Amino acid sequence: MSFYEEISDYYDLVFPFSKAQVDFVKNCIEEPYRTKKVLDVGCGTGDLAIALSHIGFNAIGIDYDAKMLRKAGEKMNKGNTVIFNRLDMREIEGYFAAAIFDAVLCFGNTLVHLTGLSEIESFCKQTKTVLRDKGRFLLQILNYDHILDHNIRSLPLIENNFIVFERYYKYDDINNLIEFRTVLTVKESKRIIENTILLYPLRKKELDTALKKAGFTDISYYGDFDNGKLNEDSLPLVAEAS
Repeated sequence: MSFYEEISDYYDLVFPFSKAQVDFVKNCIEEPYRTKKVLDVGCGTGDLAIALSHIGFNAIGIDYDAKMLRKAGEKMNKGNTVIFNRLDMREIEGYFAAAIFDAVLCFGNTLVHLTGLSEIESFCKQTKTVLRDKGRFLLQILNYDHILDHNIRSLPLIENNFIVFERYYKYDDINNLIEFRTVLTVKESKRIIENTILLYPLRKKELDTALKKAGFTDISYYGDFDNGKLNEDSLPLVAEAS
């Protein structure tokens, strides 16, 4: 069973809907939204794509985990126009036509699930290809400069009335990968779900180079979805590129 399939039943409790993400997209894209087509890469259970459709965006969500997509489909109603597809993010150029999207979104630290710089560079190039002229690439990862430079071994605990979600990092300096281990405790049932996945600790300089190689020339970085300043202690890294 895959990493995200294991936690899909509890995903929305761990990572609830973020209005800040919706507002960030709105602030980066000019109105009218009803004329805008967006691709949400790593859409998970679909909250962001569905919320964008509610304000007029023509949204498509892709994810590789079939169970997460089933959860997204269960949220659909007659008023939703979102299309959800199971697709490997490394294959968007072969699946979608060139210059079709006004924005490509890649939030939730999705990008670093590509466990190599060459795959990340390829994805950035493919993103540029499927974007229209002046289209926006909006992405969010963790600030791995901060994590590596300060030897961060765990991320902030996520806890609410229903779950406890622990997140641990172990850096493999030989292969330049992070072993990301999670422990999800469901409070009512006392069920414990442990998982491990490898991530590529993408530094800002590497990301900047990958974006520029792909043809993006106007790139801005933030420390959160409210356009806060990115500094050395920021945990999120948010980028806007065109």
